[in-house]
Parts: sequence; structure tokens; C-alpha cells
Amino acid sequence: MPDAFEAYIQGISHLQNSELEQAIRAFTEAITLNPDFAAAYNGRGAARILAGDPKKGVSDCDEAIRIAPEEGRFYRTRGLAHKDVGNEAKANADLTKSEQLGFSAE
Repeated sequence: MPDAFEAYIQGISHLQNSELEQAIRAFTEAITLNPDFAAAYNGRGAARILAGDPKKGVSDCDEAIRIAPEEGRFYRTRGLAHKDVGNEAKANADLTKSEQLGFSAE
């Protein structure tokens, strides 16, 4: 059985290969092994957004931000999810917060 970080790395690899269900499973395993692994919540949120479930993606990003509120990339991921569900005000607020925290998608 991999440790939380190994499961997270597997999730990233699956995400990069557009293997979304496998990515979700790997990130879930990382979270199970370490419930405070904010990046794993963010990764699972991104995979869920790409898999067409932005509401669950927002929920995962909410948890990532609760754990690590200073991490700008988590706000960006949640902002993109809000955009997917048509909530432009929340999307813009999160994307602005992401930039204020120094995260740039470029």
C-alpha cells in the first residue's frame, strides 16, 4: 500500500493522462491516509471538475482552502469550478484571491 504522498503522485500522473476516475481514486486514497493533505483535496477537486462534477470539485477545494488558506492555486481551482457552474461572482472572487496570493496560471 502506498503512503499518502505516493498516492498523491499517482493521482497527479493519472490527472496528467486524463485518466480522471483513476486520479479521483488515487487522490481519495491519499486523503484517506492523510486527511489533512490539502493538495490531495485540490487534485481530486480538479479531477472532479474535469470529469464533469464541478459541485464536488468545489467541495474538495473548500476543504483544501480550509486546511491551507494561504495557497493561491486552491482558489484558482475553485474559481474555475465556480465558472463551470455559472457562478461568475464567486469565480471572479476566487481568481482574484489566487492572484493576490501570488499564484499565476502562466
